[in-house]
Amino acid sequence: MKISIFLCLMCVILMACSSTGKVTREQLKHSHWQLTQVDGNSVADAAAIEIEFLDALQVVGFAGCNRFFAEGNIESDVLKLAQLGMTRKSCGDVLDAQETQFLEMLQQGVTVTIQNSKLHLQGQKIWQFKALDAEPLTN
Repeated sequence: MKISIFLCLMCVILMACSSTGKVTREQLKHSHWQLTQVDGNSVADAAAIEIEFLDALQVVGFAGCNRFFAEGNIESDVLKLAQLGMTRKSCGDVLDAQETQFLEMLQQGVTVTIQNSKLHLQGQKIWQFKALDAEPLTN
């Protein structure tokens, strides 16, 4: 009987400690990420997208060709960007298409999770990012 109670308590404790992957505004603040995969496919470093979350969920980044900035909002694990501004350089059809797809996805809203130290943004595709410890984009 004591063993059963012990095992039940251990299960409850382990379930309480497990991460749901849900992300809050506070968790995103002051984080800086670099794209590593789209739908499980690796991304070339030259085309690597970066996204950084600042105070008040202001978002800045590099979309593969151009720098961007926007106001972020997160509700029920969905991140949406509004008031998007960006530079307007063209880098060829492939990079331009990737950049457009990424920024439109963020404006429409993406489900956000952090699992195993990876940021996942899920819209029509799953975009996986690794945390960066390097100089932030705001310098």
